[in-house]
Amino acid sequence: MNKFFTFLLLFSYLFCFSQREADNWYFGDKAGLHFNEGKLDILNNSEMNTHEASSSISDKNGNLVLYTNGQTVWNKNHQIMINGENLIGEPENAQPAIIVPKPNSDTTFYIFTTRTTELNSPLQYPGIYFSEIEISSRYPLGRVKYKNMRLTHSTSSEITAVHHKNGKDIWVITYGSESYEGMNHLFHAYKVTKDGVERAPVKTELNTGTEKIIGEMKVSPDGSKLALITSFFIYTFNFNNTTGNLSLHKKFTLQTGFTSGYTAYGLSFSPDSKILYYPSIRYIDGNRSYKIMQYDFNNDISGYLGDEVYTDTNSPIRSAASIELASDGKIYVAQITIVNTVDEEGYYNGFYIIPNKTIGVINEPNKLGEDCDYQHDAINLGDGFSYRGLPNFIQSYFRNRIVSENGCISDIFDFSLDAYSTITSATWDFGDGTTSSGLSTNHKYTTPGKYLVTALVTMNGTVTPFYKEVIVYPLPEVIANQELIQCDANNDGIDYFDLNDINNKVVINTSRTEFVFYKNILDAENDENKISNPESFLNESNPQELFVKVISNKGCFNITNFFIESKFVKLDSIPNYYTCDSSDKINNDSKGAFNLKKKKEEIKTQYNLINKEEVRFYPSLIEAQTTSNLIDIRKPFISSSTTIYVRIDTDLGCGGIEPVEIIVNTVPIIKIKDTYTLCFNPSSQPPIILDGGVSNDRFEWRDQSGNIIASQREFTLTKIGDFSLTVYKDQNGIECANYQEFSVINLDPPIFNQIVVDTENENNTIFVNLNGNSSYEFSLDNVTFFNNGLNHTFNNVEPGVRTIYVRDINNCEPPIQTNVGVIGFPKFFTPNNDDINDVWIIRGATPEFFKKINISIFDRFGKIVYTFNNQNADKGWDGTFNSKNLPSNDYWFHAKLTDLNDKKIDKKGHFSLRKQ
Repeated sequence: MNKFFTFLLLFSYLFCFSQREADNWYFGDKAGLHFNEGKLDILNNSEMNTHEASSSISDKNGNLVLYTNGQTVWNKNHQIMINGENLIGEPENAQPAIIVPKPNSDTTFYIFTTRTTELNSPLQYPGIYFSEIEISSRYPLGRVKYKNMRLTHSTSSEITAVHHKNGKDIWVITYGSESYEGMNHLFHAYKVTKDGVERAPVKTELNTGTEKIIGEMKVSPDGSKLALITSFFIYTFNFNNTTGNLSLHKKFTLQTGFTSGYTAYGLSFSPDSKILYYPSIRYIDGNRSYKIMQYDFNNDISGYLGDEVYTDTNSPIRSAASIELASDGKIYVAQITIVNTVDEEGYYNGFYIIPNKTIGVINEPNKLGEDCDYQHDAINLGDGFSYRGLPNFIQSYFRNRIVSENGCISDIFDFSLDAYSTITSATWDFGDGTTSSGLSTNHKYTTPGKYLVTALVTMNGTVTPFYKEVIVYPLPEVIANQELIQCDANNDGIDYFDLNDINNKVVINTSRTEFVFYKNILDAENDENKISNPESFLNESNPQELFVKVISNKGCFNITNFFIESKFVKLDSIPNYYTCDSSDKINNDSKGAFNLKKKKEEIKTQYNLINKEEVRFYPSLIEAQTTSNLIDIRKPFISSSTTIYVRIDTDLGCGGIEPVEIIVNTVPIIKIKDTYTLCFNPSSQPPIILDGGVSNDRFEWRDQSGNIIASQREFTLTKIGDFSLTVYKDQNGIECANYQEFSVINLDPPIFNQIVVDTENENNTIFVNLNGNSSYEFSLDNVTFFNNGLNHTFNNVEPGVRTIYVRDINNCEPPIQTNVGVIGFPKFFTPNNDDINDVWIIRGATPEFFKKINISIFDRFGKIVYTFNNQNADKGWDGTFNSKNLPSNDYWFHAKLTDLNDKKIDKKGHFSLRKQ
């Protein structure tokens, strides 16, 4: 019998004594997972539907025993267990239950449940409870032997468990309040031994309490730490797994600003207990994103909240949910979407949860940063759905692990073990047909690939299989004796090389590959004297042999050689390339747009090149030699006058490098102003003639519509408007243009500054004052003009509406005019229908000049016979009262007027009504 066959028999015999209590997961809406000897299977046989955490447990062989949501217990056949209903656990709690096996027993299990609220029907009080499950020959599917035994009235919604330092007993830890609806401040640590549940807990009381808890609590697999999340805060504690006491390690707030921060719910330690993970929602001023956070306990930076190893901003945003370590050494992340609801007035009134068909996974949780390899939506749950919770387990189950790292085919793999109890012996199967023994070992693989390593570990007198998948990465496939040919600029055999140009030639697949260069094989093998400037390496001999270490993205490397050689090829000179200045003339930076794609075709024609030759442009000679900073010819190359270099490469190597002068022609000169002023009457001033420039060859004068209105060098201004001039000039065989817009405007007209009408005496006057830049004449009839300045007074002005006319004595500024009202009270009127003085009306009293008009007419007895206001002031009185003609006589008036400047006029008088 060979050694390997003996190992298989030993494996078969000992496997029945193994410990696989956390292999079966049941959670969410009929979701299930089975961790089967390093593989993951999807289960679709669950009968449970729960939104928060659940708990399940398997026997030592990994066969399902029972699972619960804290209220109902299902057996391995997914039937409700005998007496398995109405447990007192509160399903709305983040962790309503956890299952703990009785040490040294295969027949007794305890379900610890938490409750924070009180119910009247059925009557249920807050507290921490446990129920006892019996699995026996009489009850092979189990029964709830004792139900809802109260440990304490202390309320709690979080519960976790870990093995005692002795590796046999188990600590069950809760956190909550001493009283109903009180402040959370108290830890209880209950010890479960082979004799049962010790009812006297170890208590740890915090000096200050915490807010209402909306989140999970976990203890680390090695039993040294405990973490508690309260939505906006995370607390970490040191846990003594010998005494059950806790001490505060650190508290940090997830709120980073008034409207920014993180919210979280679930958390999990890495298998090595050095890293804490928590999914979170990052919010900044109303913007939200989903993140997986990684908190490194070795990071002591103040304000450190962890590192973001994954970010998702896709809509809808996933919400922070439960996260749990598994027996395969990976961490699984529940996926849900929470939708907030509002009432009719827009106020928040709750939320509802949308489950998800997939969950995420952190494949390498012991590694920092993106190396932890988080995969979003990685596991499809088949017929099941993920809600906010995942199963709650004794965390030290996940300490049982093989410690090793993935490596290269050239590496020796080291293997060691870690467990919650003392390991007395171990035998190994490396997955490739070879075996070993010992608490630690090593192995060298001969073929790349994935291998399932199995260690049969003996502890506490039983044998437990530990599994670990290791990946053996291949070395990069390299090709020897490749050549890198360089263009020799001056035929001296020494030139600059970009050694990275050899990369595609020496390795079959360059994807995510690193290259390190050396001058000799010994340096490459010892990783010494690396070439520090591979992008611009100056060769020391011609040709010269160099060596490159090709390193894959997994850190595996291989070494090969290659040769660099400088060859001289002389090209004919290349004609200069001219273009027009296209720069902003305000900045005057003299840059042009060069069409190097067109220049490339000219060069190919000049040297009679075929399509196999490669023609490329570079900003400098060194860059052309090292093929770095290639000029992109797919778009215009914007540059001032300078020298660039063209490099031609053939299938045999360098075809030569030659300078190309690219020159920006000067801009055709335009010497005109942006604005010109033209008189209102252009004939009153000398003509304004613009000159397009004697040095220019062609001219286009355009109006504001873009129409060409003249093409001569000179242009006479005859009207106002917006215009432009485009000039053209032939330079170095190409025509360049320049363009300028200009405006033609009239002088600003004068402005009436003050007009004063005085009708208080018989000599009615109008005083006019102007703001202007010239001397002006004034008129009331637009025929006869007076004065020469900025002021004028009109005397003996007839009452009524009068127009004031003003004109520039130089006839350059536009004339202006305005109306004024001159109040006049007639002495008589003759209402005899001869169209002469038929009505009595106050001239100049119109709404145009007065915002309030109130005029009353009285007979000799003081009776009002007519009134004027703003509506009828322009009609006048026809001498009637109640449609009857009044007799000839004297009548009186009382006029109250308020002009547009709030000046008031109060005038009384009399007049005659005459019938002639």
